[in-house]
Amino acid sequence: MTVGYCWIFGTLSRTRANSPRDLRGQAVAEILARIRGAITGRTVSVETLLRAMDPAAQPVLLLLPALILVTPLSGIPGLSSLGGLSIALVASQILLRRPVIWLPAFVLRRELSADRLQRALVRLDRPARFIDRRSVARAEWFFDFPGRQLALVTCLACGLVMPFLELVPFSATTLALVVTILAAALLVRDGLLAAVGLGGFALAIVLIAKLVTA
Repeated sequence: MTVGYCWIFGTLSRTRANSPRDLRGQAVAEILARIRGAITGRTVSVETLLRAMDPAAQPVLLLLPALILVTPLSGIPGLSSLGGLSIALVASQILLRRPVIWLPAFVLRRELSADRLQRALVRLDRPARFIDRRSVARAEWFFDFPGRQLALVTCLACGLVMPFLELVPFSATTLALVVTILAAALLVRDGLLAAVGLGGFALAIVLIAKLVTA
């Protein structure tokens, strides 16, 4: 029985001209388009979605589960925990500069309803265009040490917390939105967008704390 699967994604390159595909200005919309292209049956596995991603940049592996959890799909029992685990595993491996990203087989085998996923993607179209219109390569100095590491540690923290907040309404969605913003910032090297994501994380913690204590 398969216990795991190694998915090869190259390290995030500083020289974007060498990437097979430039995601600048269309990072989130590009991921949505690739997800749609991967849906061919009544269900689609996480592994199938990953295979559809661009292997030029590792942050797409952060962006994919975060986008799914931003939608009403986060209400599916166990999906928030699964997505959070995936985000934490990917963020930790990028932090360690691993050239190969490993995800466990039970994550890759998880199947999503194609119909529900398509409906969820429709809801993401407008937010995706909003983020993409405002994300450009700027303030790239932010991604020098320790800015990039701070963004990844924040994604790691969000992923680790999600399984413990499975029953807290909107908590996974709120943290997934933070990861979405930070992953998009890492993809296009937008320091301003990264700062927005870090600020959003602070607000998310305050909001979740209020929900937990309410």
